[in-house]
Amino acid sequence: MPSKGGSRTTNQTRTSATTIAPVAGPAVVVRHATRQAILDVAEPIQAVLGTPSTVGAAGAAPQPDPVPVPIPAAAFVPELEDPSVGTPEWADVYARSVERHRNELERIDREQAGAQRLWEDFLAARGAEVPEGERSLVANDDLHRQLLQLARTSGGEYERENVIGDPNQTFGVEIEFDGADANAVARAFHAAGLASTPNLQGYHSYREPGKWVVERDTTVTGEVVSPVLQDTPETWAQLERACSILRENGARVTARTGGHVHVGADSAGLDHDVGRFRRVANACAWAEDLMYRLAAATGRGGRRHRGAGNGYRWCGPMGAGQFEEAHSMNELASRVGASHGFGLNYGNLLESRRTIEYRYFDSSLDPARLQANIKLACWITKRASILPDSAIPTERVRLGSHADGQVTDSGDGLLRRFADTIFVRPQDKLKLYWLFQRSAWQPARRAA
Repeated sequence: MPSKGGSRTTNQTRTSATTIAPVAGPAVVVRHATRQAILDVAEPIQAVLGTPSTVGAAGAAPQPDPVPVPIPAAAFVPELEDPSVGTPEWADVYARSVERHRNELERIDREQAGAQRLWEDFLAARGAEVPEGERSLVANDDLHRQLLQLARTSGGEYERENVIGDPNQTFGVEIEFDGADANAVARAFHAAGLASTPNLQGYHSYREPGKWVVERDTTVTGEVVSPVLQDTPETWAQLERACSILRENGARVTARTGGHVHVGADSAGLDHDVGRFRRVANACAWAEDLMYRLAAATGRGGRRHRGAGNGYRWCGPMGAGQFEEAHSMNELASRVGASHGFGLNYGNLLESRRTIEYRYFDSSLDPARLQANIKLACWITKRASILPDSAIPTERVRLGSHADGQVTDSGDGLLRRFADTIFVRPQDKLKLYWLFQRSAWQPARRAA
């Protein structure tokens, strides 16, 4: 069965297997509009950098790991709706409440600025001779906690260049949507210069190279399909504009909509090596429960996976595995999955399109979320082409293992091992933690 939209990432430029490297990337910027307490994280960074850092106001002495208790808004935000001032006592209480509110906002700003300085110091040192063990999230509990804290207020910024670290890597994205008039969406994409026609196209219709297309889809209102993309500022500008058009036309994501990512196999250096494709499958099988958590973006508060209520009909987990017994791509695809029913779809690899389709992801109209999904899929694919077999854990943490209580993992061990194995650059590890913090463990597959 041909994979949905598989032609978006055809074989283009072949690149070396070592293209992705820990090179400088865009700095992470904390959004100061988000006022949330952050832990004092000086010691974790000192453990990595070996130099003292100052948190908070200039000249303040480092403090021993204080853990601020979040203060509910009602505890310091005064009522601003024309209060009826009746007594001098009330006026005094009101004035002190305003002062506490102002002091609290200033404290949060200082902590955010301090955390940002520490993170920038860490990024600046990523090319230095720092022992690998000190950078390991598995080995460094403090660094893990620091990233969890930073991911609550930063990490979700939209990047515009050097996003995945490889300008030759090809990929594509499919954005399913509900709610909007699909014909109006098609006209808007054409008016913006993104699509070659103002008409809504049939499913799997002809696509002009370099152009987006709006298609019919029997499972949702419509689907926007990108052309073959690469890591360029133009690509990220187009993705941002595509999301904006969908929102402007009333599109929304629901428990039916998916946001699939295709990654070009040849540009990732996989060639026709069955062993490399086996490592991609092994990585996704090992971290299966984590993959569904990272992919969840709809349902209950945006933290429930679209497949949880229907048996993961269009994005199900892999079967029994035993990938080592597969000696050809046909055998491997039959064990991994070669249709729209699987979260990892190898169907296109049996044709000329040569893409791996990651169907785990829920749809989103937030370009930063889609970009994070693309980053995750590209790094899994790329790392599998260069890592030895021994680097991929052999156990399988199946979908539902955490939610059903089969795995007791208070230290987030799976997340930490996955970050160490798949990602090289610190800013990409922060993006991974950002996805993790905005989702939840998903239930096991059950009959719909």
